[in-house]
Amino acid sequence: MKIDTNVKQNSYTGMLSHLPASVKKICVHTGNILCLNEVKKKAGQNPTDELVESLKITLANWQPSNNEGDTIQVYRAEDGLGTKLDPEERKGLKVSVKVFISSLRREALVEALDSVFAALHTSCIDSLVLAYPCKTEPCLLLPGLKELWQVLEEYVEQQKLISIGVSDVETDVFIALHGWARIKPSIIQINLASCCVVPPALQAFTKENDVQLLTHSDPFGNYDEDRGKIFCTLYFPSVVYHG
Repeated sequence: MKIDTNVKQNSYTGMLSHLPASVKKICVHTGNILCLNEVKKKAGQNPTDELVESLKITLANWQPSNNEGDTIQVYRAEDGLGTKLDPEERKGLKVSVKVFISSLRREALVEALDSVFAALHTSCIDSLVLAYPCKTEPCLLLPGLKELWQVLEEYVEQQKLISIGVSDVETDVFIALHGWARIKPSIIQINLASCCVVPPALQAFTKENDVQLLTHSDPFGNYDEDRGKIFCTLYFPSVVYHG
């Protein structure tokens, strides 16, 4: 997918030249993209296109301020998330989140989770699915997933998460994780674009163990690549996206 970064390249470069040398990370909050008319007008976009467009819109209106520390938070003025849900309204809503993690570090997942809680103004998420890095070496897949799963278990024990699951892992890996975990995954998502038929072994296992077997159409694995195209001229060691 071709992304035009030249339109705003000069203005971005000018902004970055005024940033403190200590800045190592930009955290971009797109907010509720359903509030973005520019995105709504482009019907038929896939999730990656929507993400790229919302990032470009948010960055286009960004004006650096005198931030301290190594992280700068970038918000839209009207992000659609400025007010906390009324407690009575919250009772009738189910908050579901999918985290696309790009690092196997526990700290990265904790940072992503805490940012989501802050952005949504909520102390509890009803359902969370972890999308695991697709380019992970096979020998590191299960050990890395176990490391991250322990973080999710801690949040469940703190009553911050209710149900937790994973996305796009092989059947044998999921069964091994389920057998090892103290708090069992209650959800698994698979992408039918890469798996035309649900594996019979996975169907049988989820039925026997009361696990929700869901499908999705997220273009798994493209988020980091497209995000990198947007920031390729910004020369930052890392960029964290929260939307």
